[in-house]
Amino acid sequence: MTSRPLTLLFPALLVCCAVQPTAPLPHAGQTIAVMPPSNQTGDPLLVSGTSLLEQYAFDTPRATVGDVLAAELGLRLRRRGFTVVADDVVRAATEGRGTGNPEAAAELARHAHLTEPLLVVAIDRWEPDGDTHPDFVIVALEAWLVDPGTGAVRWHTHRRANPISTPGSVTLASGYQIAAGKAAEELVEGLAAAP
Repeated sequence: MTSRPLTLLFPALLVCCAVQPTAPLPHAGQTIAVMPPSNQTGDPLLVSGTSLLEQYAFDTPRATVGDVLAAELGLRLRRRGFTVVADDVVRAATEGRGTGNPEAAAELARHAHLTEPLLVVAIDRWEPDGDTHPDFVIVALEAWLVDPGTGAVRWHTHRRANPISTPGSVTLASGYQIAAGKAAEELVEGLAAAP
């Protein structure tokens, strides 16, 4: 007598508890827009254009860790066979503003008419072990792949604060560049390996 109601209840539970499938992750050949990373650290994280000589004598444009990280992400995605929306197109569409969450990124992309999946990165921590030539940089990042049309998160990762070695860095800027390249590689590897 009790087995009949349970027999009917089991399929109902399966239907109610079924997980809605998300859109598949992009694969090589698909296009991704790398959004400007959002710096959540409170430090400007300048890589170049900071000294008086760079600013006035050489007219070096200012570059930040976010700029370098975005360029490194694009480079590594292209190496894995993805097509990446041109950086100047994304910068013009977003007015160079980074967003630290997927909802804001999707909203920004909708207003800018970006239709490709968005790679959104928040820099939560970026601390060198020294002020001149660091041996490592402690890095914490969070990243999402977001569908701009629906705002659905298709992939997410959180890199806990851990050091990234920066062998051979002779300046803080070169240490930041090495760390950004390694952090970008970790993120792209995680995205490419996701099921």
